[in-house]
Amino acid sequence: MPDLCFLPGHFGKPTVAVYLLHWVNSILTYCSRTKDGFPKIIFVATHKDTKWFDWTKEARRRTLENGLQNLFKTHTGIDHLEFKPLIFVDATNPRDQEIAQLRTILMQRAIEHPRWGEPMPTKWIPLELQLAQKSEEGMNIISREQLKQLNSRNGEMVLSEKQLETFLKVHHSLGKLLYFDVKNLRDYIIISPAYLVEVLRSIVTERQFWSKEKMYSTIFEELQNNGRIERDAIFRLWEQERFNHILPYKEYMLQILVHLDVIIAPRSSFEDVTGSVQDVPSFLVPCMIKKGNDTNFLGRFWKLNNSIILAYRFNEQVIPPALAYRFINSFVSGWKIKMYKERNKTSQMLFSDLAVIELDSCHDVAVQVRENRVIVSLIHAKTKDDIIPTLASSLQECLTVAIERISEFYSTLSEDANSQGRNHVMPFNIEFGVFCKSDLCFLNHKDMQSSIWICKKHRQRHPVKYLSVWFSEKIYQGPFNICVSSCAGLGKLEKEQSPLPQHIRRIASQISPEKCHDIALELGLSESEWNDLDYQFQHQPPNDLKFMALWSCMLKRRHITFDILKDALKNSELSEHLLCQVFRDVIPDIPEKSKDSLNKIPSFNLLHELCNHIGTRIMQIAIELDLDIPAIQRIQQEHDKKPLEQTKEVFRRWRQKTSPKPTVLGLLKALDRIGIFGTTCSVVLQFAQE
Repeated sequence: MPDLCFLPGHFGKPTVAVYLLHWVNSILTYCSRTKDGFPKIIFVATHKDTKWFDWTKEARRRTLENGLQNLFKTHTGIDHLEFKPLIFVDATNPRDQEIAQLRTILMQRAIEHPRWGEPMPTKWIPLELQLAQKSEEGMNIISREQLKQLNSRNGEMVLSEKQLETFLKVHHSLGKLLYFDVKNLRDYIIISPAYLVEVLRSIVTERQFWSKEKMYSTIFEELQNNGRIERDAIFRLWEQERFNHILPYKEYMLQILVHLDVIIAPRSSFEDVTGSVQDVPSFLVPCMIKKGNDTNFLGRFWKLNNSIILAYRFNEQVIPPALAYRFINSFVSGWKIKMYKERNKTSQMLFSDLAVIELDSCHDVAVQVRENRVIVSLIHAKTKDDIIPTLASSLQECLTVAIERISEFYSTLSEDANSQGRNHVMPFNIEFGVFCKSDLCFLNHKDMQSSIWICKKHRQRHPVKYLSVWFSEKIYQGPFNICVSSCAGLGKLEKEQSPLPQHIRRIASQISPEKCHDIALELGLSESEWNDLDYQFQHQPPNDLKFMALWSCMLKRRHITFDILKDALKNSELSEHLLCQVFRDVIPDIPEKSKDSLNKIPSFNLLHELCNHIGTRIMQIAIELDLDIPAIQRIQQEHDKKPLEQTKEVFRRWRQKTSPKPTVLGLLKALDRIGIFGTTCSVVLQFAQE
């Protein structure tokens, strides 16, 4: 049996049980579960035609059934499994009774599925038949223009543009085709989903399937050692006779592989973030790396005195490799992979069992997957007491959003846009890790009720207060938020103005989600629209939801003024003086010696460093930097699941503005407005004076 230690979470040579757990976990990861126990996984045993089977038939059946029961008795997906009675088949005998029994069971489970008999629009039938015929003719990919031409031939059954979009999304959710409604991908549709497997197989493949030609084996050797592959090398792989059908769509396929995080287009600077995939000369393919960590990096630098540890513990016993790889990919795509020198050898710190990136000159981050945990370690060059709180909390926010979005992506693979649940239960818990005896021990982050935690396993006491920096508070309320007793509120001129996005953001940040809900409904938002926004922004800070709810009201109504907002605040028993605060300027507390640099345009190095301190407050900082709302929404869509990339793009676009001039002072004021001035000022001023 092959050694699968290169798979995330696997160590040593696995047993057959590991394979079974892997496949069950993978199926239940990729298929949305229902309360009725679907999807059903039916176990079938083979080799009934062997002679020994006639002698041990029922005994063998009971032994396997009991073995499966013991293996999965504590598994959260036990209700999805069917192995009693265990079916044995003789694949050499077409009249085998248990094959007929299996066929009957499969038909019955299909009929029992909750979506069986679901009504579908009859107008879809002609286009479905046309696409099926094209697939039978050997066509795998069709352009959107070709699809429109097919649709135009259907007379009274022709679909409108909106209906065509719904057709594509529903059929994608059913697995009948692949359609990605994102930039650079929506112009083509893969009408034979199995075709994507062929594309994946051309790059992600085992040694036994490699071409014997040295040119190709050299490419795969490089992939297994360091995970790198040149763009030209990918195209050379596709020039092989069995894969040359990919070449006409090579740029589209590269975009697909990047979108699915199979390959990574490394981006670690502002120059990279705007580049097209077409301009990327080389890619990373972490899932192809088989080389384990052969450095002493962890032994030298991963210690109690300088490291803090966070873990995402999944509910299943083993994390499906695809999910772990997508998380690792999102991790290494946003930051620079560490280059580590040891014994006159420089190693790229990307291995099958470890990935390390550099946040800055003092902070590194290591990610490991052990069984059902993704372990994140923030390592300081000297001592953990010098770890910057905003850096730790921003890192945690970015990684948590990424792993939530990836988990949600898999949980909704078989749902269409109209049937998605509003609140998906995340399949993991967040834990803190501590160095305990010779191993790591973990506690749920909700259990840290005091500064001391006692490990029950080793009966050892651990100070854990320092771990709170993973969730450090960023809010800083300055004196500019206070109205004096003589304040008369807004003047007539201000009351008649319509609020700008910055004004709405500042109002939203001062009220609770409950009050915002009431105000939004009074201003014309419907309950269903609020629920849609609540679902859309469930993985973003509450201030994003509150802003978009109030801004949606601005878009719905022709003219909402500050006077109308004042009345809405009063009706919700809130002070009208909240509106005074949105007009007040902020005067950051800056050392005198630093004031000469305030009118400079921030350098790329400054903004690159600052990205690590913003976390998920991307929309908030973008609004204060006066980016328009559609541009912010496009940034979030184009860099979904990657908060760091979004932050880089926000800063890049702001720095390109000519009016008003982007200055260090303007940046500091924006940071002050969103409540993180106190923790980021030193970073900004340090780089501004260089």
